[in-house]
Order: sequence, then structure tokens, then C-alpha cells
Amino acid sequence: MRIRPLEAINLLSLTVLTALTLALFRRLERPGDNLLLYGVMGLGLALMIGLGRRGQHLSGGPCGPPGPPGLPPALRVLLDFYPAAFIPFVFSSLGPLIPAARGPARDDLLIAADRALFGVDVTVWLERFVHPLATDFFFAAYATYYFLPLVLGGLLWGRDPAEGRRYIFTLTFCFYVSYAGYFTIPALGPRFALAAEQSVSLETTPVSASIARSINELEHTKLDVFPSGHTMIAAAVLIVAFRRMRRVFWIFLPITASLMIATVYCRYHYVVDVLAGLLLAFLTVPLGDRLYSWLTRKVDPDLGPTSRSR
Repeated sequence: MRIRPLEAINLLSLTVLTALTLALFRRLERPGDNLLLYGVMGLGLALMIGLGRRGQHLSGGPCGPPGPPGLPPALRVLLDFYPAAFIPFVFSSLGPLIPAARGPARDDLLIAADRALFGVDVTVWLERFVHPLATDFFFAAYATYYFLPLVLGGLLWGRDPAEGRRYIFTLTFCFYVSYAGYFTIPALGPRFALAAEQSVSLETTPVSASIARSINELEHTKLDVFPSGHTMIAAAVLIVAFRRMRRVFWIFLPITASLMIATVYCRYHYVVDVLAGLLLAFLTVPLGDRLYSWLTRKVDPDLGPTSRSR
């Protein structure tokens, strides 16, 4: 059965995570929770595959236009943007898997790397610049991570759904690469590992305290420091915007720059995490783009060059 590239990569991720859960079954406190979640997600993915095949049948191709849209507008939006809900569930499920697979946090390695590069613990050194207004600004900048990818996706999809689908696939691929990175060096980040070294509190205003509390409650996976997913995804959004929506790139540039600084200022990441995220973004965006083209041709060998990268 031929399926769209997006469903193919999501199905692969579910398969890998299910296999990993089964392999670590005895090390996990509640492995059934993960297996149940993956089962429900699998049913949802099967529904998306069915909708995708119906859309292909009605529109005459796997990627929509040219030709009349094969599905009602609401279902077309759901079919293309469901990763906005799918990816967070994948991320949340990593919480018990990472320590079971890799053991305790290894912040010591990242702390040593930062000290080797800069001679100091950067988050501690930054305390001299802490100010309530700056803290509110950087926490707000950090939170833009949850909106920037969707904004660019909506703009691209509104202009050309085929472009939007390519972007959504590439960004999904970037998320999975960052998640794989969490298994290489599990770490909690400076806000936990260097808490004893920090002498200045950041959460001193309603804005900073509210954002920090919300993030802490929403992100159940804590060993998610290396690479910096915030940096990697923000950089990926910038790269795509530079290539396909130059005006949006210039609007996003100061926002994402502030976001990247915030990852260290707000003590979520070490500088080496940010550098790793930047490097991976520049590697995975073109790789994901090429993978999308290859998988699309597998779905429809006669697909013309219009769906390839511009």
C-alpha cells in the first residue's frame, strides 16, 4: 500500500518506539502506558492514511493540486497539520524511555564541554545581566518556539498546499532527529544541574514565573537538552523561510535569535546544546527535503518536477 511521505515517517517512528518499549519492558515502570499510547496513535495514523488515500483517489495524485481538491477543506487541513498534535505525544512518550535506555543524566559531559570552550559556566556568568524586564522578554521569546513553526506552515500551505506539505514533512523529520539526539547524551540542563551554582533567581515576575511553570508542566520529558530542540527547530524554520518566504524570514530572524539566546539565559540549555542544534538544522533541512522528494517519487513515479525543492 502506497502512503504519503508524512505518514511513512510517522509510521516508522511509531514502529521504532514500540519496539524500543518492548525491548525495555522490564526496565520501565509502566510500559503499558506507552504501548497503549502508541496503539491509539497508530489508530489515528491509520485514519490519516485512509484519508490520504481517499484524497489521492479523488484528486488523482498523492499531493493534491493540480486537479480539484479530493477532500473537504477541514479534512485537508487535518490531514496535513495533524503532526501539530502527533509530535507532542511522541515527545511526551520519551520521558520514561530515555533513562531506561541510557541511564541517569550526564550533564557533567555538557558542563565540561562548556567550560572547555568558555572557561566558565555560561548560565552562571550571565547572572550579571539578569534583570526582570530582560527575563520577561527572554521567557516570552523562548515560548515563541511553540508558535513559529505553525505560523510558517500556515503561510506556506495557504500559498501553495504542496509547499506546505513539503515543509511539514521536513520539520517532522527535524523533530525526530532532535529526539534521537536526546538518547545520545541524556541531560537535564543548567536549571537543574547547576542550580547550586546559581545565586540569582529568574522567576521573579508573574510573566517569567507563569511561562516557566507552564513549560515545566507541559514538557514531561526532562532529559531533552542535547541537542537544543528549540534552537534546531527555530533554525529549521528560518532556513525554510529564507528559501521560500524571504519577507517572513526577516520578520522571524530577530524573534528566533532572541529565542536561541533565551535557551541559555533562561537556563534550559548549555551553549554546546545550541551549537549542536544549529549544526543539525543545517544538515537535516536539506536532507529532509531530499527525502521528501525521494519518497514522493516512490508514491507516484510519474510525479513532475513541480513538487521538488525550489
